[in-house]
Amino acid sequence: MVPRQRIVFIVALALSIAIAIQLTLNELNVLGVVSFSVFSTLARKRLLAVEFFALCGLYLFWLIQFRPKTIPSRFTELSMPASLFLAVSWLSHPVTNDIYMYLQYGLMSLNGVNPYLTKARDFGSSLSNLVDWNYSSTYGVVSLILFAIPAKLAEVNLFLGVYGFKLICVGFHILNSYLIWKILKAKDYRDKVTLAYLLSPVLLFEQVTEAHLDVFLCTALIAIDQFLKTRRYLLALVATGTGFLTKTLPIIWIPLIGVFLIRQRRWQTIGKFLLISSIVVFVLFFTLLPSIDAWKSLLNPAVEGRRVGSWHRLLGMGLIEMSVPSSTQEIILTSFQRFTAVLFAIYYAITLYRIYRNRSTLEDQLMVEIGWLTLALFAVATPWYLPWYATVLLPISVLNLQAPIFAIASFAFSLIGTATALGLEWVRYPFGIILTTILTMGSPFFILLLRPKIMAFMKVRSLRETEGELPQMMR
Repeated sequence: MVPRQRIVFIVALALSIAIAIQLTLNELNVLGVVSFSVFSTLARKRLLAVEFFALCGLYLFWLIQFRPKTIPSRFTELSMPASLFLAVSWLSHPVTNDIYMYLQYGLMSLNGVNPYLTKARDFGSSLSNLVDWNYSSTYGVVSLILFAIPAKLAEVNLFLGVYGFKLICVGFHILNSYLIWKILKAKDYRDKVTLAYLLSPVLLFEQVTEAHLDVFLCTALIAIDQFLKTRRYLLALVATGTGFLTKTLPIIWIPLIGVFLIRQRRWQTIGKFLLISSIVVFVLFFTLLPSIDAWKSLLNPAVEGRRVGSWHRLLGMGLIEMSVPSSTQEIILTSFQRFTAVLFAIYYAITLYRIYRNRSTLEDQLMVEIGWLTLALFAVATPWYLPWYATVLLPISVLNLQAPIFAIASFAFSLIGTATALGLEWVRYPFGIILTTILTMGSPFFILLLRPKIMAFMKVRSLRETEGELPQMMR
């Protein structure tokens, strides 16, 4: 490690430790375990914002400047510098209460209570008072399995359960990084991209520190990508179905893969997947999902009519500031939601048509279409948006760098979303929310506007690198 890289590494690690200590002390203070009143709440939030923005800045500097001096032959050798960051992220206590909800659903299933028919707080446990989302489970059966072991530990001690689940999450994050490293073995940017994924402040915060389920969805996406590109289409569909049984988002990817296979007349593959799906649905209907209400629970009906982190939220705030009557507000907001849903449906239909008609569309292009569709859903048609949703875009982008605009848009969308949500929380209401939403939701559109300039810049840079390599090749 060269001196400049060593300095960046030490400063970034120090910032990570400082952020982890603050987050953990804040949460322990909320839980009543310790008293943390050295600084005011506002001062702590401002300090945290400065630290996280600085960490993201160092990460961007490293991405631009990093040039590996040696080529590691093993993943363990490559990932060694990341081990301290992984440990710090694991030790940091989650800020959101989602992890308590995961453990509560796990306890419910372990005690024979159906989490798809019973609200979280209707089941009495040591976690009930920590759960602030009193609805039935929106997560699939695969998630319930992953919740079960740490939930059992939570019966012994709350922190055993929390850090047990976080250990699973850090294990999956390392697994995802390893799979990316294996898949990119023929690429000269393999090591840099793998380290960029492994050390991403967004992924470390959202998927390891906060322990959000999207880390498992990233594993499913990596599997889908690899199975499609190796033309193991049935396994790709099964991986997509498994993703749906983890979190419902993959349900929008299945038609895209289906149309792609219909174009290729892969009737046998489609038939096998339909048979497998029918068996799974049949088993679930007679076990965990015995009614329409139970199946509806997977679609998260609790967020119906709620708006967070989206254009819908901004419109609602604007209507309130203009003192528009509540009945009129609801009409306008409902109409706007329908309008964005129609826009997304039109884009969805165009994407399906393009996949079906364009016989030159290959598997890697199909993955990019899946990525763009998901990004469009988040940035346009989702009234209830939270920053960790965007992390599922990152494995698609790093495995498909032949689509640089999508990769840059996904990177900007996820990084700005997490950084502003955490870093601008202290800004006075409503300016913090307005700034966070505009910067996050506007970032993909800004990248698309800059597309010609970005492509021209990348072309010039590629030519310069080629010219620089020619003299070395002629020696």
